[in-house]
Order: sequence, then structure tokens, then C-alpha cells
Amino acid sequence: MSDAMHRPAEPLRAHETPERWPRRLLRQAGWAVWVLLAVMAALSRATFGLRCESFGCTYVGVVWVALAAIWGLVVLLGLGLLGWQRHRSVPTRLTAAAVAALLLAGAGHVAYWLA
Repeated sequence: MSDAMHRPAEPLRAHETPERWPRRLLRQAGWAVWVLLAVMAALSRATFGLRCESFGCTYVGVVWVALAAIWGLVVLLGLGLLGWQRHRSVPTRLTAAAVAALLLAGAGHVAYWLA
């Protein structure tokens, strides 16, 4: 028999190790936050068109509160994902940008509401 068959395989170097699927998924998960941001922007755009007419004012308030609750959940999801990515040493630029955009949109909504 040949000597090559009995030799153990050489270990892979750090830069040659195959990337596991959770790490690949985490690396691209920032796009999910961007999709949620787009959905939030569409919902926000729809609520700006609502007008107050007697009982409709209550409806507009309920919609704004629901939108604020959904926004809070999306921000928490984004921050959780960002923390998980940092814990796993995955690049976070995409997710961090999406969370920053969510926070800016939230600040804009608060400023509009207070004005």
C-alpha cells in the first residue's frame, strides 16, 4: 500500500476553514433589518395620509400607537441582531446602518408628532 493512504490529512489553516452556515446567515441578516425598515417606511407613509374627522381622530391615534409599538419591536430586533453579530465577530456595518436609519426615522416621527 502506498504511504499516502496512511498519512493523516493536513489541518486546514484559519483562512482556509470552511465557513459554517450560521455565520454566513448572520453576515447577511442585516438585509432583513433593511427590509423591515422599508416595510416601516411604507406603513409610515400610509399613516401620514390619514386625516382626523371626529371619531377618525381616535383611529389615527390607535394607528400611530400601533406603528410606534411595531417600530420598537423592529429596533429591538435590530439591536439584538447587532449584538449577536458582534458576539460572533461578524461584520456589522450593514446591520448598524439599518439600525441607525431606524433610529433616525423614529426621531423624525417624534419630532413631527411634537411639532
